[in-house]
Amino acid sequence: MIILMGLGLMGIGYWCFTQLKIEAYPDIADTNVIIVAQYPGRAAEEVEQQVTIPIERALQNTPNVLDRRSRTIFGLSVVQLTFTDGTDDYFARQQVNERLAGAELPDGVSPELAPLTTAVGEILRYVVEAPPTYTPTEIRDLQDWVIKPALLQVPGIADITTFGGPLKQFHILTAPDKLRKYDLTLQDVIDAVQKNNQNTGGNIINRGEQGFAVRGLGAVKTEQDIRNIVLKAANGMPVYLGDVATVEVAPPPPSGVMGYTINATKTNVSNGVEGIVLLRRYENPSEVLKLLKDRVQDLEQNELPKGVHLHTLYDRSFLIDHSLETVGHTLLEGVSIVVIILIFFLGSLRSALVVALTIPFSLLFAFILMRLTGIPANLLSLGAIDFGIIVDGACVMAEHLIRTYRTASPEEKKKGIIALTLRSSQEVGREIFFSVTIIILAYMPILLMTRVEGKLFSPMALTLAFAVIGSMLAALTLIPVLISFAFKKAFSNTDKPMKEHRNVVLDFLSKQYSRVLARVMKRPKTAVIGGFSIVVLLVLLGGSLGSEFLPELDEGSIFLRGNFPAGITIQENARYSPKIREVIAKYPQISFVITQAGRNDDGTDPFPSNRNEILVGLKDYKLWSDTISKKELVTNIRHDLEKAMPAVKFSSGQPIIDQVMEIVTGSAADLAISIVGDDLTMMRAKADTIANLVKQTRGSESVNIEQEGPSEQIAININRENAARFGINVADIQSMIEAAIGGKAISTLYDGTKRYDLVIRYLPGERSTIESVKNLQVPSATGALIPMSQLADISYVQGQTNIYRYNSKRMVTVRTNIRGRDQGGFVSEISQKINRQLHVPKGYSIIYGGQYENLQRAGKQLSMTIPLTIIMVFLVLFILFRNMPQTFVTVSCIFFALAGGIVALFIRGYHFNVSAGVGFVSIFGISVMAGVLLVSAFNRLRTRPGQTLQQSVLTGSREQLSALLSILIVAIAGLIPAATSSGIGSDVQRPLATVIIGGLTSTLLFAPLLIPPLYWWIERNRAVKQVVKDEDLE
Repeated sequence: MIILMGLGLMGIGYWCFTQLKIEAYPDIADTNVIIVAQYPGRAAEEVEQQVTIPIERALQNTPNVLDRRSRTIFGLSVVQLTFTDGTDDYFARQQVNERLAGAELPDGVSPELAPLTTAVGEILRYVVEAPPTYTPTEIRDLQDWVIKPALLQVPGIADITTFGGPLKQFHILTAPDKLRKYDLTLQDVIDAVQKNNQNTGGNIINRGEQGFAVRGLGAVKTEQDIRNIVLKAANGMPVYLGDVATVEVAPPPPSGVMGYTINATKTNVSNGVEGIVLLRRYENPSEVLKLLKDRVQDLEQNELPKGVHLHTLYDRSFLIDHSLETVGHTLLEGVSIVVIILIFFLGSLRSALVVALTIPFSLLFAFILMRLTGIPANLLSLGAIDFGIIVDGACVMAEHLIRTYRTASPEEKKKGIIALTLRSSQEVGREIFFSVTIIILAYMPILLMTRVEGKLFSPMALTLAFAVIGSMLAALTLIPVLISFAFKKAFSNTDKPMKEHRNVVLDFLSKQYSRVLARVMKRPKTAVIGGFSIVVLLVLLGGSLGSEFLPELDEGSIFLRGNFPAGITIQENARYSPKIREVIAKYPQISFVITQAGRNDDGTDPFPSNRNEILVGLKDYKLWSDTISKKELVTNIRHDLEKAMPAVKFSSGQPIIDQVMEIVTGSAADLAISIVGDDLTMMRAKADTIANLVKQTRGSESVNIEQEGPSEQIAININRENAARFGINVADIQSMIEAAIGGKAISTLYDGTKRYDLVIRYLPGERSTIESVKNLQVPSATGALIPMSQLADISYVQGQTNIYRYNSKRMVTVRTNIRGRDQGGFVSEISQKINRQLHVPKGYSIIYGGQYENLQRAGKQLSMTIPLTIIMVFLVLFILFRNMPQTFVTVSCIFFALAGGIVALFIRGYHFNVSAGVGFVSIFGISVMAGVLLVSAFNRLRTRPGQTLQQSVLTGSREQLSALLSILIVAIAGLIPAATSSGIGSDVQRPLATVIIGGLTSTLLFAPLLIPPLYWWIERNRAVKQVVKDEDLE
């Protein structure tokens, strides 16, 4: 029955595994709502004042909000609200929508919520490739009206962001002299176009039993229709729009320009069209990618014109597959090592295989609970599973049963193997149950983590806890049954002793251990004091460990950002993109290079025109990792780029984690030092001082101010008195500025399912210089044309390129990456310098953010939850032993593990980070298991008649040596592949595995030598005190 139930659970577990979400990394982003509002043609200051601040005010009382950030650039406002953990996305979006309705915004500004996706939602990038006969505008047209609508229908897709490619618009270009010739104004043309571009309806005409809908079809459909719009009649002759303006199909000024290079095909495109596919939050990326690729194939075969196809550049499947490959190799190597060591310690192949069955049972049991709790299969949830820890309980049970079988008397054998197995399993069942409970409790600090660190490591802790629960069920039920079957033949002859396997190595270790322990027990106090002094010194050594939030992650690609001088045009920025791609693509390790100058048209990435983002795809590491490391490759690329373009500041990172950090903390840098206040001029001066201090601090890299500096603007400052003298309203002047200079969308042309803006504007020669702007003529109330120079002061001024705000105040940020030293030490040094050399007036504050912000938060959480966990472990141990001194003896194993973990980090040159912290939390429970085995064995032997305290300690230590060696060495060996792995996605695993290996190694060294004398010392003192107490009572 037990075996059938076990097989049934394993079958259910396998089905659950096939239903799990499979991804590379967990979704570690907060619940965010991003509001995008476009105000075309307006400078950053106007957008901030008229759009950003009203939206922020409307959203001030939104519930569950952690912080509020906004970015304002030319023509665009992006406001971001970050909500507390556990806030439902749809609740958050509903609350924001309700409040947005009350925001007082300029006419034409319609704020929208960004798609329901996250910073890790980018799952695929493709470029649209077409024959040379297609113009870039036609390719962009296909993307907007054919490809994007088709792909948005794929289940699980939140949005597809288009980057690059000229939009199609119909431009009406006129000039003042042409308008004067026919006594027309710009407004006359606008009114005529709007009135002559519409369809109407005449209701229904009935004819007999049939009704006919009446349609008045007057909307323009072609360029010629636009030219034939009648503006007025002069001397009985119509004046057409074509008489005063030219009509052409042309794009608006680009917000972003995309280019790409593919080394394999020697493709190099400087004005491409890219689609960035965003996954809806909580969807399964593997399933969505499969559906998406099927839809792309169908689209190419049946709907797109011949020769047009979608070329995939970035595919999340690459990261998922390589991460799962890393996990698979790690698990396979771990299982193999564990089985080999089990055979060695148990001395029996059949026993080892029985214990090894715990691994698939526990893993499949974990899959059931993962399916029920919605935990996906990814690098962290599966990659950190230590099969050595999983088989520890089964190993203890099997080792105890085999020893019982071998030492059983003929009378006990006559009672049958079932009775003996039941009695023997009950002896250690309680210890196994409490040990597993403690291991699970030890993961509580991880489960109590919040935000990025919680979402990153909680799935791992839960998965391992699920697997450990499965291993406990196997150890208490399945293993005794299978072991009894495996050794049933040995009980066929009750008088014949069971053949005992002699392990030469274990015998040798046991003899040596007995000799050393005998010497230690001669001077127990000296041994305990000396041993614990060493442990304390090693623990204190941890104070000199550096700290960081996470180790440098490797996502299998390179993400670079180039910051050009402020004020550069998007066209000039894009002119450097081919050079950037050329410099990078020359390296044979590179697969493709994508450059993105500026921002996308949707406005979800509020980057100014001087920003260039570069995504670099790498060939398979197996092809080149033996010749150069990725770190060296990135350094060489940055060096070459900075040499080729000295005025551009380049920084490097990884696409997923950088986007997550930018959303969570406002900056993708390791450290962001922000000045929050109101006066941007003063704040920028302070930021310059901070930047200089950071550059002088060892370890800083890619130091710059996040917000680009002021740039030159042409300010048209309207003189209201002069305007009133001519009877001209300010609105008339503003309309001239907006339409004649900037270009104004005045109507829409419909072409089937497509729609295009009709834009009116002056010819370039009438608006391209400050002199031409001064000469613009505005019609007065009398019909006279007044030059703009008489109505306004026109001059060059300094204006903000972009404005960042944090919790309703302006912010200027100095960002830096930290290389060659730890984040905590760097921040400590730079904060002291800033406090000494910088005075911040009242109303202003300095905030340390970036990844360091996450480090601070995680550190505070661990400092509270780890002591709480130790207290809970202590209480569980007290319930087990019902003896306070013995509980203290067992808990001391935590300090053994702590010392070893610290030493392991020093040996490997790692800083203390959240991954290492999770490793320390993990070893608390495992190390205590060693103490539980020893103390329980001592207590069990003391109940036997004729056993003294010292005999019980010596005998129990010898008997438990094999169990201690097996559970600890198996756990250590199971994590060696994870500690040494160098595959994509293994960066988070290595510190965690290193700490556990180091901690268990020190536990293996200290526990067998210090727990016995410590136990003897404490119990002897108790016995002496009890004797004295009894004598006093007598």
